[in-house]
Amino acid sequence: MDRFPEALDGLPDPVVIVGTDGVVHAGNDRVESVLGYDPAELEGTDVESLLYDPYGGASGESLDRYVIDPEPRSMAASLELVARRADGSEVPVTVSLGPFERDDEPYLVVTMVDVKEQRAKRAELHRRTRTLEALHEATQDLLKTTDRELAASAAVEYVEDVLGHPIAAIWLYDEESDALEPVAWTDKSDELVGDHPRFSADEPSISWEVFESGDPEYVVDTHADPDRYNPDSPIRSELVLPLGRYGVIDIGSTRRDAFDESDLAVARLWAATVTMVFVRIERERQLRVREDEIARERDRLEEFASLVSHDLRNPLNVAAGNIDLVRARFEEKDEESPELDAVARALDRMEALVEDMLALARQGETIDETEPVTLSALAEECWGNVDTADASLAVGDDFRFRADRSRLRQALENLFANAVVHGGEDVRVEVGALADGSGFYVADDGPGIPDELRGEVFEAGVSTDPDGTGFGLKIVAEVADAHGWSLSLADGDGGGARFEFRDVALAPAVTDRT
Repeated sequence: MDRFPEALDGLPDPVVIVGTDGVVHAGNDRVESVLGYDPAELEGTDVESLLYDPYGGASGESLDRYVIDPEPRSMAASLELVARRADGSEVPVTVSLGPFERDDEPYLVVTMVDVKEQRAKRAELHRRTRTLEALHEATQDLLKTTDRELAASAAVEYVEDVLGHPIAAIWLYDEESDALEPVAWTDKSDELVGDHPRFSADEPSISWEVFESGDPEYVVDTHADPDRYNPDSPIRSELVLPLGRYGVIDIGSTRRDAFDESDLAVARLWAATVTMVFVRIERERQLRVREDEIARERDRLEEFASLVSHDLRNPLNVAAGNIDLVRARFEEKDEESPELDAVARALDRMEALVEDMLALARQGETIDETEPVTLSALAEECWGNVDTADASLAVGDDFRFRADRSRLRQALENLFANAVVHGGEDVRVEVGALADGSGFYVADDGPGIPDELRGEVFEAGVSTDPDGTGFGLKIVAEVADAHGWSLSLADGDGGGARFEFRDVALAPAVTDRT
């Protein structure tokens, strides 16, 4: 019979014509280029010698049914079979079947699509997915470590267990020796290399070059590299990756050019992960050091506060008591002593300084517990504790937030007293919520703060009052900082000073009940 329409020769895949007896009657040109068969030689052979189901499953049974009865029928999907090539090798194919008639005889057009590359890509994608999943789990475990050397040991174990490379080691930079010191390696690496060397700028090495440059390097054949550290090393190919300023990780193989692009990509990702872990460990160490410093500073402040509270107050009390006795004698004689008045004022100032210094020392303590506070209620309470003369307090929009009531009371009383001292006995003070709801403000209609002092108004010792201690606003700033709030100075509506507290934690509103 004629082979088949010449149009089939233009198809990109191998095609054969099969009769109901399973015999191949013809094939197109692609049969030879893909499978290695001469189409003429393939004629007369059994289709089962060309295609088969390696698992003996449904695909093989479907092929048999279609060959025996090549009628048009619904196919959910192409058949997955294996084609035997002329040289004896095999190639996975998907097979589509199309029935037709010729001279009243039924035949099948069997089209075979080579899916070897497709399956290889799918298998590679699956492998990469599994590797990334394992890498993610390894990263979660590694993030739990708090010691750099332990993290390095875990990192090389994961290189072997997760990435599948049994030869790996990590060198960490030591500032004292100005060298890369080996700190962790796999058992296979220990077996092959033995004592791992240290690397420095004094001797040429790939590891030191990578550490200095920060660029990863893949050495296809170490025996051909003039900069290799050990000419007799059993390592033939190696991948050296930087770990930032911390060191390098070296992954090796006894085979030449043992790593493909996928290996390189995953290894780079793992090196970046290890570097991130080292950064976290270093920051946590620095944080612990800082916390220790803060604890020591707090102890010194408490010691200072104790000294101020007891050792300085006692002589002040003695001096004040003796002044009262001397003043009483002058009063008995109906005499006045300007000198005693000056000494008394000096002692009052010293007492105020002691109080403010003690308050400032205690304000440096961190706040562990807060409670819900209503701005209007607390402001009125604080207003009653300050000598406000004829000054007035106004409350704008109320504000409910969380704070340390005692510490905040000290700050508000300082602001109220400061407004009266600088704004006069009839000054008007207003408190209320900020328009954006992020905090609250305290404002007055006094003269405001001179421009030359605005940049340093929250520093200790700064005051426009010659009798002031200069610690009042410093204490206010310390209270805000201890709460984690931001404090800023602005101009009040009446030209006075306006202090704004932001980043304040809100508290649930209280519902009035009848």
